[in-house]
This record gives sequence, C-alpha cells and structure tokens, in this order.
Amino acid sequence: MIIFLLIILCLYGGINFYAFFRAKNIFHFAGKTEILIIILLLFLILAPIIIRLAEKLELETFARSASYCGYLWMAFIFLFFFINITFDLTRYLFRFFGQNDGSVRGENIFFGLAVLLSLMFVVYGFFDAQKIRVKKLEIQTEKLLPDEGRIRIVQISDVHIGLIVRDERLNVILKSIKEAKPDILVSTGDLLDGELNNVMSEAYKLAQIKPKFGKFAVTGNHEYYAGIEKALKFTQNAGFEILRDENKKVAGINIIGLEDPTGRQMGLRKKSDSLSNLFPGKNSNDFILLLKHQPTIREQKNFDLQLSGHTHGGQIFPFMFFTRLFFPKNYGYYELNKNKSVYVSGGVGTWGPPVRFFAPPEITIIDLIFKNSI
Repeated sequence: MIIFLLIILCLYGGINFYAFFRAKNIFHFAGKTEILIIILLLFLILAPIIIRLAEKLELETFARSASYCGYLWMAFIFLFFFINITFDLTRYLFRFFGQNDGSVRGENIFFGLAVLLSLMFVVYGFFDAQKIRVKKLEIQTEKLLPDEGRIRIVQISDVHIGLIVRDERLNVILKSIKEAKPDILVSTGDLLDGELNNVMSEAYKLAQIKPKFGKFAVTGNHEYYAGIEKALKFTQNAGFEILRDENKKVAGINIIGLEDPTGRQMGLRKKSDSLSNLFPGKNSNDFILLLKHQPTIREQKNFDLQLSGHTHGGQIFPFMFFTRLFFPKNYGYYELNKNKSVYVSGGVGTWGPPVRFFAPPEITIIDLIFKNSI
C-alpha cells in the first residue's frame, strides 16, 4: 500500500510540475515569484496527506478547507493535463503534415484554451456532482415474490460521507432515497470516507429511512481506511444490517453480502471458511441477490443479480478508460445469461475531488417483478 501511494504521489507530482514548466515557458516567472509558486504547488500535491493528518488531529475546519482547495485543484490539474496533451498531440500531427508553423503564439493560445476549458469543466462538474440521477431497472424473475409479486430495491453506493459529502450534500441524497420509496435499501460499500470524527449525526439522518423489509450493507475499501470498527458502528447506527460473508432471507429474497477484500489485504480479516456455503444450489426457489462492493464477477456462483459499485463510473472523464482496465464491467447493467445479471452503480457521492464529469451521481431503483404477476 505504501509503495502504491508513493507511485501515485510521484505521478501526481509529475503532472503538476508538467503544468508548472508549461506555465513558466509562457510567463517567464523567476525569483521570489517562482519560489512562492513552487511552495504552493508542493502544498497542493501533498494536500491529501495534509488533510488526513489534520483529520487525525481533529482540525476539522482546516481539513475541510484544505479538502476543497486541494481536491478541486486535483480535478483541474488532471483535466488540464489531458486537454493540453491532446492539444499538443494535435499540433504535432499538423506540424508533421506541414499544416502548422508551430509558432509560440499558437502554443500560448492552446495553453490558455486548455486552462479555460479545465476551469469550465471543474465548475460544471462541481455542480453536476450535486444533481442526483435516478436509474431505474425492471428485472423479471420466475422466483416467487410477496406483495403481488413486486419488490422495489434501492441501491446506494460510494456515498463517501466525510469532510465534503455531509450536511446539505447528504440531505439531497437522502431526499432522493425517500422519494424512491424502497421496500429494501442496500448500500454496496464505501458509505464512509476517511476519519469518522463528528459525522455520527449523519448516521442518524440515514436511520430515519425505514423500508418495509429492511436495510442491508456490505463493507467497501473505505470502511477499512476509515477504521473498520468505527465504520461498522456508523453503518449500524444508520440502521443497516451489515452482511460480512453472510446471508439474510427476507421477502422471498436471499441476500448474500460479501466482505470487501481490503480487510484481508490489510491483515485485518481472515478469509471466511463459510463462503462456499453462502451460495445455495441451483434448485433454490429464492431470488438470490448478491451484494459485493468491487465489481469482480464469479459466474460459476449461483446468483440472480449482483449489485456492486467502487468504480464511480470513472467520476471524471477520461478516468473510466483506466478503471475499465481493472474492472471490465465498469458501469451499468450487464446480462451474464438468461437468469443472471450484474449492475455496477456509478455511485452517488464523490471521492477526492467533489466533481463529476461525464459520470453523474446516481441512486438505482431495481423493481423485481414475478413473471406470472404481469
């Protein structure tokens, strides 16, 4: 984990200093101005570490301010990097074919355009991240269901309650959940983000939502980053029954919840010996709902529908192309065969930058319908 974080920090630092040297070539700053810009840049590069340290020291006001500054800058610099690289490649192609003189004036214009577009996209993405979409699915099943053969499951994923997603941002999410009128509410991991000081009141807001057949949750990687014991307490106070390599039968549905592998990777949880017994045989009369944070698929297991999250749909374009390298089923609905499917939620919150660009936040409504009731 330390090596991975160091690699990410080096890559992020490299992108920042790429932008720094591009700006220096245009504005020719030097002396004290250059030193001040480098100091500011180092603060912004190290902002994620500084924020976590501030959280641990319970400097919440500073941590929240640093979060907005550091993470909005992160969104800006990533977008600037991709846009500017695209412009550079385009210019070099035109120069190769003799269609561009490669003048300094042209280079400056493209630099300014990359800055302007990046600012526009960050502002758009900041406000778009607060506009919750409702994704609706209808899944027909031959498995018998109560309530006239119809059950409504509402999925939330990757809420990331913490320094940024709380208060009014969380209230908007809760309003969307209430309006969806779930029979069952499920959280497919990363309900929390970072340290847990002073966020327990947000759990009690969630606890006010009381679906007819209950609320169920599984852990994500950020539950472990936040501190698993405190995270479990928060989730329970929010009214969820946590399924950690466990199953629960309710309303004709066998809900299987799998623990996120981060716990085993961090040495905080041993592999469960009962995993092979969680999945019933193929002759089961129950609809089998699998909750699993990361969208890895084991088609040999017996389930009717898997609900996952984790990828955020990339969160900021073009990161969905990178998340697809690790999770081919990156976002959306996938039919594996006639009676087996997967839905990967794009998530409703944000991690890092409070920005979503071409990856809008969502809650998912899944209406299960018994075929004979149609």
